[in-house]
Amino acid sequence: MNRPRRAAAAKPQGHYAATTSPTKKRKASDTASASARKKGKEKSQPQVDGMGLPIPVPAPATVPIPIITPKPLDPAVLALDLNKSYEGKITPPTRPKRQPRWQQPAANPIMFIEDTPIGWNSDEPDLDPEDLNAQIARCRERISDNIITREFDLRLRTLLLEQQSRDAMMALEPAGLSWPVVQRLQTLQGTLGWLQSQNDKYELVANVTNIMAAYRSGQLRWNPGLVTYWSRGTQLCHPRPFRWDEFDIINAQYAGHTGFWVEGLEGPGPGPQMSQWIATPYPGKGIFCSYMKICVQIPDATFQAGGGAFMPLLPSMPVDLTFMDDTGASVMQINQSDLQHLINCNRDPQQNDPPLPPLLGVMPLVVANGTIDHLICRRFEINMWDSTTRTYMSLLWHPVQVVIFDDTNTQAQTRLNGPWARHRMYSASAPDGSSYTYFSDVHPASSLIVPTVNPAQIPPSYQTFQYYQ
Repeated sequence: MNRPRRAAAAKPQGHYAATTSPTKKRKASDTASASARKKGKEKSQPQVDGMGLPIPVPAPATVPIPIITPKPLDPAVLALDLNKSYEGKITPPTRPKRQPRWQQPAANPIMFIEDTPIGWNSDEPDLDPEDLNAQIARCRERISDNIITREFDLRLRTLLLEQQSRDAMMALEPAGLSWPVVQRLQTLQGTLGWLQSQNDKYELVANVTNIMAAYRSGQLRWNPGLVTYWSRGTQLCHPRPFRWDEFDIINAQYAGHTGFWVEGLEGPGPGPQMSQWIATPYPGKGIFCSYMKICVQIPDATFQAGGGAFMPLLPSMPVDLTFMDDTGASVMQINQSDLQHLINCNRDPQQNDPPLPPLLGVMPLVVANGTIDHLICRRFEINMWDSTTRTYMSLLWHPVQVVIFDDTNTQAQTRLNGPWARHRMYSASAPDGSSYTYFSDVHPASSLIVPTVNPAQIPPSYQTFQYYQ
């Protein structure tokens, strides 16, 4: 019986080849039995992953993957361009317009995030994160709007403490220096002390000393996105964008295995490095730092079983806190000031404090520098608010263990989200240069939030600029 052959299934373009080679069909021998030949070809089973989703099929051989080869850099052109300053010549990214402002009567404040107007959030994308005066003024304005005022009360107190600390630091340096320069000088001073303790075996003391002198004299300013190259105390160029090919040439010319320094490549302060690599950006921070908001509350059961003078009229009131996404943190970490803020927000009408969250004990933690910290560990409940659907991502609040850093007499530490987000949700990223991490309740293959990126669209780690004449 002659049956028409089925047309081959069309294969989607843009996928890499599968990691496993297809099994070749062996041609039936002449001695094979007639009964075996009558069975015909069995229907092939599609390959699936652990979730039962189809694995992408190989791309057609007729569709080559484009390869972008950068043009080699001419050392002679570079040598002439090193005398050119790019300070003020590269337009910084423009900030978005201010979001709509909502106001609520003082007699009827909004206390829960689910009651907020559609589109409301606590972010200030139009403000420079380092402009404390603008941030403080906006906080006071937000408090007067009577919407989730507890969050802005906490933010205002934090900003005022930061302003005091910043003013004290700036008073130690010559007048007229910007805050990033003062912050950088403090960081370099610590670096200088460490280099001297190592007997300057890397020949970098001259670089750091002269860089600090250049900052203090005003000859060098902090320019985000621009760097200067230094060799054994000598400045080799004016501020310019960083490029790896330039670095390779200049470093080789000055025997840069020692005595070489790139100033301005990282932020003015020390970079946070907890235990493992940290991903994705946050306005005003490093390009490899990720932040996410998580709602934290004292367990409702603690309120119900509190007893004593505490007589709450409302359920436990959460606080939306910003956490660093640290894949190396084994447990969530907050500060004692955060716990105190939760307590303040949940006092009863007679101003009685709620009971403390249940104590789990003391947890010893090895931090990035190898030392061991001992922190109190308590039980909290957490969730995430989805501003798009205007619902919490989970119907239930999840119990987690949280260690508490005591910042009563010292500066608060960066909050760490711990493993909960990746235990609770799918996470994914895309090589599009944004360094975003995407979290979702559904598998990334079924989600529309993770962008698809062609290999040719993958940008370099640091942006390149076409600025040669």
